[in-house]
Amino acid sequence: MATAKKIHPFFSGLLILLVIGGIMLIPLDKLTTEPYFSSFQVEYVVLSIKMLLIFLTGVTLIKKLNQKALSGIDPKYKWPLKYLNLIPVYLFVLGILSFINKDLSLVNPSNVFLLLTACLLVGFAEESVFRGYLQPLFIKKYIAHKNGIFLGVLFPAVFFGASHLLNLTVNDNVPQVIGQSIYAIFIGFFFGVVLLKTHKLIPIAITHGLINFFFLFGSLPNLNASTDGYTQQQMEIPLMEQILAAATPLLIFLPLFIVGLIVLRKINKEEILKKLNV
Repeated sequence: MATAKKIHPFFSGLLILLVIGGIMLIPLDKLTTEPYFSSFQVEYVVLSIKMLLIFLTGVTLIKKLNQKALSGIDPKYKWPLKYLNLIPVYLFVLGILSFINKDLSLVNPSNVFLLLTACLLVGFAEESVFRGYLQPLFIKKYIAHKNGIFLGVLFPAVFFGASHLLNLTVNDNVPQVIGQSIYAIFIGFFFGVVLLKTHKLIPIAITHGLINFFFLFGSLPNLNASTDGYTQQQMEIPLMEQILAAATPLLIFLPLFIVGLIVLRKINKEEILKKLNV
């Protein structure tokens, strides 16, 4: 733990945001020509490459941290309370309901595979960085405080939410991006608590990726075609409608934050201290 003691978690969080921002701004799409690939394929191939880079960064940081137990990659710990990983399944259902009445025969299977691959890489990249690396740092820093475990889970979730503000570089719907950042904090907090209770990072990363997949499935080509000749980006949406549309997902993800708070109260602090070897 000597390495972890030398690193201030807030500094690490800011550095991670800079690294993620730098990777996401790499213009890899310029290396691919659209005559051979659709714009959808270019977007998700580029996203997959960038997420792979972030994932490798996360894995490297976890190894340097040398805290396998809190990072959820220590094989000596069994996987208890598996049902906690099933709680977000209601989000799968909501995602499926958004496209279940559409004609799926129009969808190119290769695009489905590409979307699934990209989403899973997002899950592994973000979970390795924020839950696998950053959360153990914050827990180590605040474990001695009265609400140390709560703070140790909350702050990485806040940084996770802040990372979604990078979407402002490609999305001018400010309320939507801010709303996305807030509900990312909700689900990040839930995942952080689940990691402490189940000791396993990989199932969380897979769940994270599948949530993204089912919510983005409707964006597949031939499923999101506009009938009036205008895309959502081209239409002028009143600010109040943007705010209301951004607030709706908060209600969908809020239950995860509440469940996280409930489960957090059942976490044994002595067990966390044992993992920290302090």
